[in-house]
Parts: sequence; structure tokens; C-alpha cells
Amino acid sequence: MARDLTDKVILITGASSGIGATTAAACADAGMRVALVARRRDKLQEQADAITARGGTACCFAADVCDDDAMLRAFDACQQQLGRLDAVFANAGYGRIVNVMDMDEQDERAMFETNYYGTTRTLRLAVPLMRESPGSLRHLLVCSSAAREIGLPTLGVYSATKAAQDCVAGAMRAELHDEGFKVTSVHPIGTKTDFMRVAGETENNNTPPALQQTPERVARLIVAALRKPRPEVWPSAMTRYALALGTASPRFASWVMRRHYRKLRHEYGFQQ
Repeated sequence: MARDLTDKVILITGASSGIGATTAAACADAGMRVALVARRRDKLQEQADAITARGGTACCFAADVCDDDAMLRAFDACQQQLGRLDAVFANAGYGRIVNVMDMDEQDERAMFETNYYGTTRTLRLAVPLMRESPGSLRHLLVCSSAAREIGLPTLGVYSATKAAQDCVAGAMRAELHDEGFKVTSVHPIGTKTDFMRVAGETENNNTPPALQQTPERVARLIVAALRKPRPEVWPSAMTRYALALGTASPRFASWVMRRHYRKLRHEYGFQQ
């Protein structure tokens, strides 16, 4: 049976743009009250205003997922303004298009701090509030990636952060099950947002058109998972099956990745 989302509260990190902003709008359209969290207050306010203009309920809190105190204040403010917490979508994250050997260690640590530690920080703050909310959906959602299955050339460190997120989601799915929690990991492919522009500081997108999708599709599937919980959300079934084949045949996967990287070197000038 589908769960009723009316008046339920979801907090979404990385909600100022892309998948986070689109999911916030979709959740509001489904009747949920939405708390938006990101670093850019102006962008957050735009998203909150747009939701309110359509008759929804939204509030926003400027916070960096790397900042313990700021995130604690954001969750406290959500509790005070909306009165409860039913679901959280740990979505904040970023990538950089760079060879592993060329990535500065400080940049590498910063990416793990945002993508991985930002996720675990968000989940640890959310769980106690859900326990305190009568009738809470108790649903944790984590934005991992299809890249969790394979180390993508030029996105190797990013892929590693996504794999780490997915491992945490899988562990918590078992650890919190007996308390009625649901944990869903989301695995987008090359989503048509500003991710690639930010990652590569360029307008180029090295994801083939056939493997790109809209944030609206991802958001629709997330709302569907909130109604009928599932362990994983894969917006591209073709990618999921292809990666399963790669897992079953590592030699074949390695061959595909080598060909892919040679194409990147030719088109975008990556060094050997």
C-alpha cells in the first residue's frame, strides 16, 4: 500500500539547484512540507518562494554540510518551524573531472568531506528527530550514483565517494530496520544539471546523450520511493544491467573503461 505523504516533512540538502531543487518541488507537489538546506541562501530562497507560490510549504536554511554547528542549527530550525521530520534526502555533493594522479590531496579530502562525511552527518542528525516524530515515515534517502559500481576515469575520486555513501546506506538499511526505518540509495547517471559544468569548469559533458537524464525523472522516482519504499532507485535500468554485467566480468569492464578514457584523452586533452 502506498504511503500518504500529505503534510509529511522532508529535509533536503544540496537543495539550491539540480536534483535537490527539483526533488524539493516534486515532494511539495506531492503534499509534503519541505525544508531546503544548502550554502547559497539566495538560491534557496528562490526555490522556497517558487514552492510557496504553487501553494506548497517550504522553508530554507543556509548551511554547509561540512559544518557540524550549522547543520545542527538547520535541523533544530526545521523542527521548530515544521514540528517534525519524516524523511531526509542527503543529496549535497560535487565532483571534479580530473585524473586521480593529478588531484591535489587537499581537494580529494574536501570532496570526501562534502560527499561522504556530509552525508553521514546529515543522517546522524536526522535519525533522532524521526524517532521523536509520532507516525514518522522514518525514511533516509542518499544520493549515491551509478558510478558507485565502477571507478570512472577522470572521476575516480568522485566514484569512490559515491561507493562509500552506498556502503553506509546498505549498512544502515540493516541496522535500523527493526525500528521501522527505510533507507533508499539513489543512483543517477549523467543528469542534465550543472554538475558537469561545475565538475569540469567547462560546458562540456563527457556523458553520452543516451546515458543522460533529466532531474525531473530522478525526482519522480524519489517521490515514488517515498510512497512505496525500495532499497535502491535507478533512473536508468539499462545502466544498472550494464554495470551488473561489468561486475560479473571485470576484464570486460576494464576494457570498456580503457576505451572510454582514450576517447576522453582525444576529445578533452586529458594527459596519460
